[in-house]
Amino acid sequence: MAMLYMSGWENGEHWKGLMRQHLPDVEFRIYPEIGDPADIEMALIWHVALDQLKTFPNLKLISSLGAGVDHLVGERHHLPDGVPLTRLVDPSMTSQMTAWCVMAVLNHHRRWDDYREFHRERRYEEIDVAPPADVTVGVLGLGELGGSVARALLPMGYQVTGWSRSPKDIDGVQCFHGAAELTAFLAGCDIVVCLLPLTDETRGILNAETLSRMKPGAFIVNGARGAHIVEPDLIAAIDSGRIAGATVDVQVQEPMAPDHPFWFHPRILTFPHVAALTIAETCAPQIADNYRRMKDGRPLLNLVDMDRGY
Repeated sequence: MAMLYMSGWENGEHWKGLMRQHLPDVEFRIYPEIGDPADIEMALIWHVALDQLKTFPNLKLISSLGAGVDHLVGERHHLPDGVPLTRLVDPSMTSQMTAWCVMAVLNHHRRWDDYREFHRERRYEEIDVAPPADVTVGVLGLGELGGSVARALLPMGYQVTGWSRSPKDIDGVQCFHGAAELTAFLAGCDIVVCLLPLTDETRGILNAETLSRMKPGAFIVNGARGAHIVEPDLIAAIDSGRIAGATVDVQVQEPMAPDHPFWFHPRILTFPHVAALTIAETCAPQIADNYRRMKDGRPLLNLVDMDRGY
C-alpha cells in the first residue's frame, strides 16, 4: 500500500526521504505520479487535486499539510464520506507563529517603523510609548496557536485578554467566550491578534461593526486567514483614524493582485503567508504516527471535526 503526497510545494522528494526513515515499508508517491489508485491508503494534501480523492477506493486517511483546514472543509464535497481528516499541530509551527505575532505586537507598540524613519533622517529623538502594563493585547482564538501567543505576551508585562467560541482558562489571561462576550472583549483591546480558525461563524469577523467596537487607535494583527478581515472595511477604518493600522500575514487573495490597496497603504504591512511554515523534519514523525494509528485502528492525532470546521 502507499501514501500519496499532493501539494504544490516543490519538496515532494524531501518528504519522500523523510517518510522513508519513519515508514520504510510504505511506498511514498508524489502527485501526479499516482500509480494504481487502489494502492493509496493515506493522502498528504495542500490545495491540489481535491477532486481526485474519491477515486482512491482504499483511502483511509487524509492529512492536511498545515495547521489550517478551511481549504479542505470548504471543499468537503470532494472528500470521500467516512474518511477522517487530520491537521498538523507541530511545536515548530507554534513557535514560529508565536514569534511572528509577538514581533508584530512589539513593532507596533515600540514604534519600530517610526524609529527606522528617524534613523534615516538622523534624528536622535525619543517617542513616548505606554508601558506594557498599560497596553491590552487581545487574542482572538485561544487554541494551540492563540494560547501560545497569549502566554508569551504575559511575561513581557502586557495585559492579555482572549476570546474563543467556547470557554477557556489560561492563567493570567482574562478570557471571554461566545458571541455575547465579543463586544466586551473588543472594547478593551489596544491591539487585537487574530488566530481564529476560519469557519462560517468567523469569516469576516473583523468588519466595520466589530472594528468600530475597539478602542480608538487600536491595531490589528492577523496571522490566521485573510477572510477573517473584510478588507475594504479595514482600509476605511484606518483611513478614518478609528484603527491605527494593521500587520497581516494573510489576505483574501493570495498572492495579492498588483493593484491591491494593501500594497500601497502606508499603515498596512503585509507578509506573504510566512508566519508559520510547515517544516517537514518536525511534521513527518506526526504523520508517520497517524499512519500507524490508522493501520492499527487506534485514535488519530489532531482529528478534524468537519461540522465544527477545525
